[in-house]
Amino acid sequence: MPCFYALQLGEFQMRQVACPEELQQQLAFRHKVFREQLGWVPVRDDGLDSDRYDGFSDNLALWHGKQVVGSVRFTLGSEPFMLEHEFSRLLVPGETLVKGRRSAEITRFAMDGQALRGRPAAAAAQLLYLSLWQWAAWNRIRWMYFVVEPRMYRRLAALKFPIQPVGVPRPLDGGVLSMAGCFDWSLVTPEFIQSMQQGVTVSDASQERLREYDYSH
Repeated sequence: MPCFYALQLGEFQMRQVACPEELQQQLAFRHKVFREQLGWVPVRDDGLDSDRYDGFSDNLALWHGKQVVGSVRFTLGSEPFMLEHEFSRLLVPGETLVKGRRSAEITRFAMDGQALRGRPAAAAAQLLYLSLWQWAAWNRIRWMYFVVEPRMYRRLAALKFPIQPVGVPRPLDGGVLSMAGCFDWSLVTPEFIQSMQQGVTVSDASQERLREYDYSH
């Protein structure tokens, strides 16, 4: 099972969804963002955003008190990717994805921008961004695929994430222009990691894993 320890920054905590009640809250948050606000997928009567990938993926939620304000889902490379199926039109013919134990896919990455403003939003975004590298580091993932709008890709590049494009930008359902990219975490710099970890606290077990990572690099 993939490993992740809770990350804390101020009033925000990023942690793995641990029980059915937490999963219900995360799926309701995802429904609000992806189905109601963005309209990327149809609204459902039950108010929950779920699909077949939830059955074999690792769901993390960003919490502000008892409220979910962010989410991210990780799928290991041993399982199907949305980029191979729902988003396959973004790939050019002959494009090969790295699959297997050292790869993964990020989906359902979001933050409640309507509810968070100013410094709280910056802290929430920092934890969400850090969770991408942290989950990859703890689970020995090198390549991590994702699909975003081009403006979000440019933001990730501006933040110095080690990313490269995969395929070409094309509109998905609903006409949203999207593109695929890939993180290559072998290229991440210590300075980048330190900037993402600034002010973040972790559990004792997590600190031990961080020390192991520092010694091995």
